[in-house]
Amino acid sequence: MNLATHAGLIAGTSVLAIASTGTAGDLDSVIDGIINDSATISGDDAFSMSGLFAYGFTHTDADSYAGGDQSGHLTFEGNSGGWNYMFNYVVGENGYYDSNGVDAFRDYAVYKELDNGLSYGFGNVRGIFLKANSIAEADTLQLNNTATGGALEARGEQIGLKYEADQFRVLARLYDGDDDFAMDARVEFLAMGSWDNYNCFGSMAGSESTLVLGLSNSDEDRFDGTSFDVTYKMDAFAVHAAMTDIENADGLGAAWEATTIQASYFFADDTMAYVSYEDVDTTGEDDLDVGINHYFSDSCKGTLEIDFEEDGVADGDMTIGGQLQFTF
Repeated sequence: MNLATHAGLIAGTSVLAIASTGTAGDLDSVIDGIINDSATISGDDAFSMSGLFAYGFTHTDADSYAGGDQSGHLTFEGNSGGWNYMFNYVVGENGYYDSNGVDAFRDYAVYKELDNGLSYGFGNVRGIFLKANSIAEADTLQLNNTATGGALEARGEQIGLKYEADQFRVLARLYDGDDDFAMDARVEFLAMGSWDNYNCFGSMAGSESTLVLGLSNSDEDRFDGTSFDVTYKMDAFAVHAAMTDIENADGLGAAWEATTIQASYFFADDTMAYVSYEDVDTTGEDDLDVGINHYFSDSCKGTLEIDFEEDGVADGDMTIGGQLQFTF
C-alpha cells in the first residue's frame, strides 16, 4: 500500500472537492458528508485545497539548537472545461523543495488528460530528471533533500508531455533555453506492481511488490547528463537506488557524478525506519542520514533524524534534527 493512500487519503492529504455548481440539496449532502467523512457531490467543475506545514529543530555538535518553521505551502487544484489546474503558494520557509527563498507562487500548472493515456500542459514545476524529486513533500523520507536532488531540482517554466500505458510511461519537458528549446526526457518501465504504489519511497505492511526501472536524459542550459534508477517495494520494505552522471553542470563545477540509495522498513504499523546514503564522486562528499518516521495520524507525521557528513577532506559534524509535519 502506498503511503500516499495511507488510511484512504490521497497524496498524503485529505482533500474535499466541492463542485462549483449545485443546489441547496447538494449543499446539505456535502455538510452531511463532512460530518460522516464521506463527502461526495457531482458536477462538471471541481475545486480543492490542501496544505502542508512543518515545524522542526536542529541540534549540532556546537550544542546549539535552531527551531522554526521548516515548510509551509497551500495547494489549490481543480478542473474546468476539461482542463486541470494547480497553484502552489509558499507561506513558510523553503521546505524540502526549493522556492527561490521568497514567499510566492512556487508552482503552477495547467494540463489536459486524454482517455488514451496522453496528457500535455505547461507551467512552472519541478523537473523530471530525478525520480526522487517527483515525490510529494508529504511522502519524502528524510528531513532535507539530497545534495544531488537539491543541485538538479531544475524548477522552471516548461511545456510537458506524458504518455502512460500499463507497463511503461514516457515523460518529456521542453524549456526555453538560451539558443533553442532545451529538453528533459524520462522513460519508466513497470516490471511488476502498479503505478499507484510507485509514488513514494515507503511501503507499509501488506503492500504489493513493485519494481520500476527508470532512465532520464537531460539536454538543457543548466546541465547535460543521464540518470538511471531502480525502485523496489515489497511487504513493509522499500529501496530506491540512483546513479547520476552529469557532464556539464553550470554552477556545480565541470561535472557531477553521484550514487544515491534510500531504503525504509515499517517495523510497526505506523512507524518506519529509514536510511539515505549519498556518495558524490566528483566532490568526495559522503552523506548518511538515519531516521524514523512515525505517523501519529493520517495528517500528522513526526521525524527524528541523525545526519553524518564528510566533505572529502575531514570528518563533518553530526547533526540531529526533528520535525512535525501537518497536512490537510
